[in-house]
Order: sequence, then structure tokens, then C-alpha cells
Amino acid sequence: MVGIAALIFLIYQVAIAVEIGPVTAYRMETSGDSNIYTYKIFPQRAIATGVSVSALKQASLASFPTSITYSFNGNQYTTGLDELFAQTDTQAFIVVRDNTVVYERYLNGTSRDTLHTSFSMAKSITSALIGIAVDEGKIKSIDDPLIRYVPELQGRGFDDLTLRDMLRMSSGVAFHPDVSFGPLNPFVSDDAKQYYTDNIRGLILSVHRSDEPVGMVFHYNDFYPLLEGLILQRVTGKTVAQYTQDKLWQPLGAQYPASWSLDSTADGFEKTNSSFSARAIDYARFGLLFLNQGHWNSQQIISQHWVTESTTPDPSDHRPWQSALPWQQAGGYYKYHWWGLNNPDGTYDYLANGKDGQFIYVSPSTNTVVVRLGWGEKPQRWPFIIRSLIHSIP
Repeated sequence: MVGIAALIFLIYQVAIAVEIGPVTAYRMETSGDSNIYTYKIFPQRAIATGVSVSALKQASLASFPTSITYSFNGNQYTTGLDELFAQTDTQAFIVVRDNTVVYERYLNGTSRDTLHTSFSMAKSITSALIGIAVDEGKIKSIDDPLIRYVPELQGRGFDDLTLRDMLRMSSGVAFHPDVSFGPLNPFVSDDAKQYYTDNIRGLILSVHRSDEPVGMVFHYNDFYPLLEGLILQRVTGKTVAQYTQDKLWQPLGAQYPASWSLDSTADGFEKTNSSFSARAIDYARFGLLFLNQGHWNSQQIISQHWVTESTTPDPSDHRPWQSALPWQQAGGYYKYHWWGLNNPDGTYDYLANGKDGQFIYVSPSTNTVVVRLGWGEKPQRWPFIIRSLIHSIP
């Protein structure tokens, strides 16, 4: 029986390797479900800082809250801040109020210069780059169809899929997000394929039509920001890393270099959906850029129109949600790769949201940005924890 089981396992491994390629299969089988350190298995493309670092004012608050009371899923919780950080494996936590860093803390062996991967916070950065390309006229309009920029996909059943549809995560391209890792899984999900592939370009040029009509439902889809990365390469004539460096990172006056993970050295495609890496203080700068309507150091890095259009609630958006339904039920919305949260007082907050609890949280009504990085259990609580903390800061 042991011999038969071993033979079946070997046949399965060969079949998987044939289906998704040996490098992808090896990465998937040896790494399993990704975590905040998995980005290290991929080659990186560096993003350099500029000649100067933008100064951030700092003034610690003696009366900063030491405990938080928050609501989640209809229940109320109270916890000490130190206890919360310990229970959730938090590595970095920064609060910026009125453009001043009022709280900055690093835990679990990290410091200000520790590199943190973004997971899906990268989507918000990719969205910002799309906005810059629109501002520069390199992309005519986000109402352009995808096939205008990726004509190889014409005739696949989604010729009317627009960039706006992609930024809003609307249906059109099929994507199976179920995480299916390991030798006993009979199906390798699109989620696993896109994360571990060594050929993103080949993967996204082989996509198929979804079961739902274009634009009809909200369906979270990691293929879309990868297609946006391909569009950025084509319209700018640069790598995404170079465009990030020239148009975002250096104008922002980032303190530290950053990087995009690549699918492979041979293909050299930036993982624009999940794998940007930077320091917590520079993620805070990115959040502040949006809080300040795209304006930074006397320069309009991103147009105010794009910032507003990217992040504000759309009252006409009545799509049913097939993904992240609890977020919608809690008053949430989705806009151009930012997750939004309607507040009881009629205001709204928005956030870049990455797996395992990576957050850049922007609160326009309180002029606050919060960065939380790390991992730990129940990361979906963090937006509600942060919202409550923001409103308890004196």
C-alpha cells in the first residue's frame, strides 16, 4: 500500500508540474501558504531613493491611548495596546496626526529600517501609478477597454472590460481565489498560480472570461493589477520599478530604498498585485500623500482628481459582492484598489489592505494616517481597531 501511495503522489506531482510548470510547482510545494517572509524567495528589482529625504515632524503624545475599545461583528472588545500588539504579532505601528508622527513603535525584533512586504497593499500603489499615467496622458482614460492596451486578449469574451472595471474589481476575467496549496489538493487555484508563477506575462495572457457578465458583480481578482502592471510597462516604456522610482518614490522623498518582487529573473515581471517591499515610515509617507490630496513638498505628485476618484464612496455602486461580503456588510466599499469604510457620522476612511494584517489606513475627517504591519490571528479586525483608536486620540 505504501508503494502505491508513493506512486500516486509522484504521478500527482508530475501532473502539477506539467500543468503549472516545474518552478511554480516547486515554489508552491516548498513554501505552502505564503506569509510575510515568502517574498524573499523571489528576485527583487530595486527602487532607489532621491537626493533628499522629506522631513516628517515628530511629537509624541503623552496622553496617547493605552487601551482600545472597538466593535467587531456586533461585539464590543476592550484591550490594552501593549496586550494587543503582543497577541497579534505586530511588528510596526505608526500614527500620523496633522502631518506629525505622534506614535511610532517597532516590535518583535524590528526597527525603523526593517523591510516589510506589502502583500495586497501593493494594489493601492499600482493604482496610484495608473493614476499618474492617466495624469500624464500615457493612458487616455480608465474607460478605455483593456484590449486597447493588451490586444492579445481580444475575442476572449471580455472585449468591453475597461480599466475602470479592473480597478473596481468587477467581473469579466475568470479568477478562482481559493487558496489550494499542498500535495493533497486536487485543484491548484489561480491564487496559488499567480503568486508562485515564474511567468506572470504568460499567465495573464492566457486568461478566460468569467461566468458573470462584465461589470455585474464585485469579484476580487488578482489578475487585474497584474494586467495593470503590463499596461504600465507598455505605456511608459519603463519597468514598473523604474516608473515607481521616478514618479513616486523619489518625488515622495522616501527615506529608504524599496523594491518590487519579480516572478523570475528571466521574465522580469513585477508582482504588481502583491509584492512591493518598503519600510513602515515610507508606507506612512505614501498614506500622507493621499491624505494631502496627492500634494507633497510643493509638488502635485498625483492629481487631486485621481486621489478623490480613487478613494471616495460611490453611491451609485450597487453591484452584488461575491468576495469579502462581511466587509460590505460592515459598511465597506471598494474603489480603485482601496478598501473604503463608511463611518456612522457620515464620513469615510480608506485603506490599503494586505494579507496577514498589512494596513495603510487613511482618515480624511481626522487628518490621520495609521500604518500597521505584522501578522497574527484575525487580521480582519484591524480596520475597526484602528478606526476606534483614531477617534480616541486627543
